[in-house]
Amino acid sequence: MPSDSPVTKPPERLLCYVDDEVNLLSVVKRGLERRGWTVEAIGDPFDALRKVRKDMPKVVVLDLLMPGMDGFQVLRALKSSPDLAGIPVIIGSARDSQKDKEMAFSLGAAAFLVKPFGIKELLLTIESVLGSSLMPPERSETSEFFGDRGGTG
Repeated sequence: MPSDSPVTKPPERLLCYVDDEVNLLSVVKRGLERRGWTVEAIGDPFDALRKVRKDMPKVVVLDLLMPGMDGFQVLRALKSSPDLAGIPVIIGSARDSQKDKEMAFSLGAAAFLVKPFGIKELLLTIESVLGSSLMPPERSETSEFFGDRGGTG
């Protein structure tokens, strides 16, 4: 007998932002939500893998330096899973060596942003990765910057 309760499905414009810097998570979340995104801010890489599998976001923004499991390991896990491999992953990290960028792209990253990056830069990168048809209308023109060149991520 079919259930009368509606099946909850993830929002159309769901983005997972994975970073162990709690303050940065909340700032990026607010900035993207003001521009029409639903953001799942995740501070733990193991939790990120579970939530991405459960919610199937349109895109993942991923820090590299996190405790327990680094961003390369998370990226490798996402791209090696057939049901998750198609989700684009944007790396957002203070690490900006050529070696890190090459590693990220060789593991399947769609883009690489160096912290600090602005909300506009992040939105343009998401648009480039997803195509403009999936982008929500922009609601604000502020130039917020996220991350710190001297940071750990």
